[in-house]
Amino acid sequence: MSKYSKDFKLEVIHHYLSGKEGFTATAKRYGVKFTYVRTWVHAFKTHGQKSLTKTYTHHPSAFKLAVLKAMAQDQLSINQAAAHFNIASPSTISAWQRLYNEGGITALEPKPKGRPPMSKRSEIQALLAKPSEQLTHEELLLKSHYLEVENAYLKKLEALAQQKYLANKNRSKSSPS
Repeated sequence: MSKYSKDFKLEVIHHYLSGKEGFTATAKRYGVKFTYVRTWVHAFKTHGQKSLTKTYTHHPSAFKLAVLKAMAQDQLSINQAAAHFNIASPSTISAWQRLYNEGGITALEPKPKGRPPMSKRSEIQALLAKPSEQLTHEELLLKSHYLEVENAYLKKLEALAQQKYLANKNRSKSSPS
């Protein structure tokens, strides 16, 4: 939910557009940052009431690239581009710009969310059942890693069992019979 209501933003915008005060004075009057007032006014001038209703949208990489190209061609600032394309936060565009400069168009592609899925037990069993000569280099590395983890687990289990055994043995010796 937005920190400021649609009605409040509209009141601030109308006050500024009345011409009585500038961005800074309007911001002081309503107790908000002047950059908010500027952003709200520019978006309102371009898109009207629709700019005040924020929707969570997914922007495809082609749209992101179009925004960046329009900024370069038309010499738009980040704030002007955000207002023109009705993007809620100008910092979104600066993030796109940074990503594009670092990695090109592929950096603008959506990233998979969450953790990668774990390999299924049956895949590991199939890998272990195959003769080592038939495995690729990657499969050999995966098999080796699995066996190392399994070995470490079994060693730890054995150490814990030994520790428990010794603790019980020491308890029985120290308690009077």
